[in-house]
Amino acid sequence: MTELMSFEEFLKENEKTAKTYAKQYVEGEYRRKYKEEARKKNPDLKKNQLNKMTVSAVEAFKKSPDFEKLVEKLPAEKIKNKMMVHYNHYCEEVETLNEYERMSEAVVTAIPEHIKDAYPKSRMMKRKFILHIGPTNSGKTFTALQKFREAREAAYLAPLRLLALEVYENTNAAGVECSLLTGEEEAIVNGASHVSETIEMADLGKHYDVAVIDECQMIADESRGGAWTAAILGLCAEEIHICMAPNAEDIVRRLVEYCGDEIVEIDRKERMTPLTLDEDGFRFPDGVKPGDALIVFSKRSVINVAAELQARKIACSMIYGALPYETRKAETERFLSGETQVVVATDAIGMGLNLPVKRVVFLETEKFDGYEVRLLKPEEVQQIAGRAGRKGIYDEGKFTAGKGRKFIRRSMSMKPEDINFARIRFPRFLTAVEGKLSDVMNKWDEVETESLFLKADIEQQLKLCEWIENYTDNKDLIYRLINVPFNEKNDDMVLLWQTLAKRVAEEHTVDLTGEIEVLDIEKRRAVSISDINKRIQELEWLYQKYDLI
Repeated sequence: MTELMSFEEFLKENEKTAKTYAKQYVEGEYRRKYKEEARKKNPDLKKNQLNKMTVSAVEAFKKSPDFEKLVEKLPAEKIKNKMMVHYNHYCEEVETLNEYERMSEAVVTAIPEHIKDAYPKSRMMKRKFILHIGPTNSGKTFTALQKFREAREAAYLAPLRLLALEVYENTNAAGVECSLLTGEEEAIVNGASHVSETIEMADLGKHYDVAVIDECQMIADESRGGAWTAAILGLCAEEIHICMAPNAEDIVRRLVEYCGDEIVEIDRKERMTPLTLDEDGFRFPDGVKPGDALIVFSKRSVINVAAELQARKIACSMIYGALPYETRKAETERFLSGETQVVVATDAIGMGLNLPVKRVVFLETEKFDGYEVRLLKPEEVQQIAGRAGRKGIYDEGKFTAGKGRKFIRRSMSMKPEDINFARIRFPRFLTAVEGKLSDVMNKWDEVETESLFLKADIEQQLKLCEWIENYTDNKDLIYRLINVPFNEKNDDMVLLWQTLAKRVAEEHTVDLTGEIEVLDIEKRRAVSISDINKRIQELEWLYQKYDLI
C-alpha cells in the first residue's frame, strides 16, 4: 500500500509547484501595492496608463534580487489554499490506488491456488467418468442417453436448445419424467427426476446419480468453453458420461486426473455408416439432389441460396444459428417430414442435429469467426460432413463441394489438432470481493492461471459492466445482467439491453407490458409479409428482441 504524505511532506515533494504558486503570490501582491501607490500619487492617472506602468514595474521587479528573496521567505500559509487543491487530488489518487491494490489482493486471495477447489462440493466426492469418444454419427450420445434414462436422478447438458428439447421430448415419451431448462425457457415437470438443459444452466450444487455432458470438444470455445470446464470440475454426480470428438480426449483425461477422480470406462465409437467423397462433380444449383445439406457460413448466404432454390421450385429448409428457436424447429421438422427435400444451413447443422441428410455439400470453405474470415479447420469440416448418412435411413453418407473440393477432401483426411487447454470463465464468487465489479474483472483478467486453463474473453462483458455501473453498484445484479445472452454485435440489441438493464437497476422490478405489446404489433406485421425470406429476417429480428425481453 502507498503511504499518504502529510501536507508538509507534500510541499517538499512538490517544491517546484509550490515555488510557482509562491512567485504568483509575490508578483500579485507587488502588482496590487504598486497600483495603490500609483493612484495615491496621481489620482488622475488613466487606466491604460496605469496598466502600462504596472506591467513595466512588475517585469523589472521580477528581475530584481528582492523578488527571489521574497519568494524564498514566503510562509507556506500564503499558498496553502492553492496547494491544498493539489494535495486533495493527490490524496484521492493514493486512496484510489490503495483501493485497487486492496481489491487486487482480495481477488488473488479469493481465487484458489487450484481452480478445481472453487468447487468444494464436487471435491468431496469420488466421481466416476465414462468417456464416449467418436466422430459424428457414431452413436456415442445415444449410448450415454441410455444411461441417463436408466438413472434414478440425472441431468443431460446440451450444447444447443434444440438438442435439450429433443432429449426432453424423447425422455418423456419413453415414460421417464423430465424437465426442460434453457436460458430462454423452462418446462418444469412436477416430481421429475431428470432434467435436460443447456450446459450454461447446469446446477453444480445439486446431486445426481448420472450426468451426461455432450459435445465436450466445445471446451476450447472462446465464448462458451468455460461452461464445459465448469461442468467437468463442478458437477456433483456419481457417474458422469462425457461425449466428445477424439481431439478432446487428452484435455478431458487431464482434467479428470486433475480433479482426483477416476475414468472407469472408455467407450470408443466408429461411424455407423461409411462416409465417402462423392466422386461426381458438383455445380450449384443444377447438381442439387434430394437429401442434400448445402453448407454456407452466413445468414445472407443461406437466404440467397434458399431464394435461388425456391426460384427453381425446389422446396428447402433453412437452418442457421441466429434463426428464431421456434422457426429453426419448424424448419427442421419440415425436412424430417419430407415437406422439403433439401436443407440450406450454416455450421449450426454440425452440432448434434439428427437430420436425414444423404449428402453434405460445402458451397463455401471460409467463415467469419468473430475476429476474421478464415478457412475452415479440419475438425469443423469433419463435424459438418459427418452429418451425412444417418444410420437407419441411409447405408452411407456422401460429402462434396462446389469450389474448394480439394480443400474439403484434404481436410477430411487430416487429423485435427488435440485440444490442449480448457476455457475458464469469470467466476461468480469473485462478485463478493470488495470494489467495483469492472475493476475485479480487470484484475481477474491479469491473474495467471494454471497451465491447463485459458481464460474466456470478457471484453464485451466488461464494456456492459462499465456501462451499467453508472446506474447501480449491486454487483450480483450486474453479474446477472451482463450474462444475459443476446446478440452483442448488433447495436440495436445493445441499446435495447441498455434500456432494460437501466430500468432493472433503477426500478428493481420492470413491467414489460408496453414492450411486449409493441412487439406483438410488429409480429402481426411481419407474419403478413409475402416474401418468405424477408418474413424470416423480420421474424429473426423480432425473436432476438423477444428473447432479450
